[in-house]
Amino acid sequence: MNRVLKILVLSCLVFVFFQCQKREDKTIEKNLLTFLISCNGGSLQACQSQCAAAYPVVTGENFPAVSACQTNCSTNCNLSTVYLLITAK
Repeated sequence: MNRVLKILVLSCLVFVFFQCQKREDKTIEKNLLTFLISCNGGSLQACQSQCAAAYPVVTGENFPAVSACQTNCSTNCNLSTVYLLITAK
């Protein structure tokens, strides 16, 4: 009986290990896609130009939107941030 139990446990372990699939790491692809989507125009200057074109006159009403646009450009188009996103695994 002890032998049968050992064979059964070993068979279950072998079955479980063969059913596991190796996880493919897509961190770099996801982070580059995040950069491409978040950084409008692909560079800090292009992103800031798009903000300037979208809001040619800064008023009290649209100041929060202008500020958010410029902040997003500074954050998302920073090359140090892109480097950290690529190397983060």
